Amino acid sequence: MAMQPGRIAARRAPGMSETTLIHLYRAEVARSTQWRDRLDTTTNWAITTTAAVISFSFSDPNSPHFTILVGIFAVFIFLGIEARRYRYYDIWARRVRLIELGYLLPLSRQEPVTVDFFAALATEFTKPRLRVSGIESLAFRLRRTYVFILAGLLLSWVVKLDLHPTRVSHFGEIVGRAQIGPIPGVVVVAVWGLAVIAYLWLLYVSGRAPLPPTELRAPTRRRRAPLGEIFRGVGTGGEYRIP
Repeated sequence: MAMQPGRIAARRAPGMSETTLIHLYRAEVARSTQWRDRLDTTTNWAITTTAAVISFSFSDPNSPHFTILVGIFAVFIFLGIEARRYRYYDIWARRVRLIELGYLLPLSRQEPVTVDFFAALATEFTKPRLRVSGIESLAFRLRRTYVFILAGLLLSWVVKLDLHPTRVSHFGEIVGRAQIGPIPGVVVVAVWGLAVIAYLWLLYVSGRAPLPPTELRAPTRRRRAPLGEIFRGVGTGGEYRIP
């Protein structure tokens, strides 16, 4: 005689078992790792494009300078794509940290797991949402990865105009060389200036915004510890303790 599915479910103990939570943790780690790999892929695109553009522009004095501008535009696009991907990566990374802090950490300290953990986990699955805004994600990815890439491209364009085909004698000559077909050099320089302003503004925002809770933070030391205290545990009973 086949058993009714409702009776089988009724005989099970309520709540989430440890086996279920272990599989859930492994699944969330796998998803966060997958989205992290997607972030690295976008960064590789930006680095490859930057290296190719700069190498092509400085390999020949007669090579066009606007290839660097195309590279800047492409890197900004990659930055936008990576910022969008980071917002979704943050969802899975937050779930991993939730399980680690709410379940694994109390077990490692031999403390009971609170009911708040299961309530927070249920809320996370019931109403998943993006917790990092687009501007915050752009600023954070610029701060962590794209700060040197975009700075190198923005400076390379000025150096290209200054050196090739010959060294300039005044700033007006740089503006004249910046011309791209029918577009006058003043317009091109103005667009480049807007790109620099956007770059500096994102740097300012990234410097003021706090790190997301899913990111690791470098340890800060408020006071200088003696070497004996660090390596031999002086003053801690012979046992090293993290200050």
